[in-house]
This record gives sequence, structure tokens and C-alpha cells, in this order.
Amino acid sequence: MKKYKLLDIIIVIIFLIFVCSYYISNSGYYEYELNKKTVLTNEKIKEFEEDVKNNMDVDIKEYLLDEEVSYANKITNAIYELSDSGNKLVKKGLKSIFKKLSNFIEEDD
Repeated sequence: MKKYKLLDIIIVIIFLIFVCSYYISNSGYYEYELNKKTVLTNEKIKEFEEDVKNNMDVDIKEYLLDEEVSYANKITNAIYELSDSGNKLVKKGLKSIFKKLSNFIEEDD
């Protein structure tokens, strides 16, 4: 009986994921973001061409968009540190477990 309940929950979750992805694809959000990037790029191309026509000093770095956005804050940094310390702890624990297992194997030989 519990297997069927778990299967029902999995099917509902998959269905909800499908509905969300279907809505996102039909809402045009992705196409809008691509169009926005294209418009910005076309504006930079026009700006570059105008600067070349006016014999201005042209540096390609001025026309490239810096899209790297940092979403880090105190909470995310704390979570990263907690995750790193947890990873180190698990790594030490696994090393000690495997070291003890190797000692048991070596003793049997």
C-alpha cells in the first residue's frame, strides 16, 4: 500500500514539474530574455560603428557587457562555509572508516 502512495507522490511531482516547465515555455520568458540580449548587443554594435565613423579611440572592452552578477550575501557565505566544513568532516570520517577497514583486511592476510 505504501509503495502505491509513494508512486502517486512521484507522479504528482513529475506532473507539477511538467506543468511549470510548459507554462514557462509558453509564456515566452526565455524568448524575451534572448530578445533583450539581442537588442542590447545591436545597440552596442551601432555605438561601435558610430565611434569608428567619428575616428574615436575604440576599445572592444568598452562595448562588451559585463553580465556577471554576484548574489552572495552573509547568509549564502555562511551556508557555503557550513557546507565546506561538513564536507571536510565527512571526508575525514570516510578516510578513518576506510583506514580501519584496510587494517582489518591486512590483519586477515
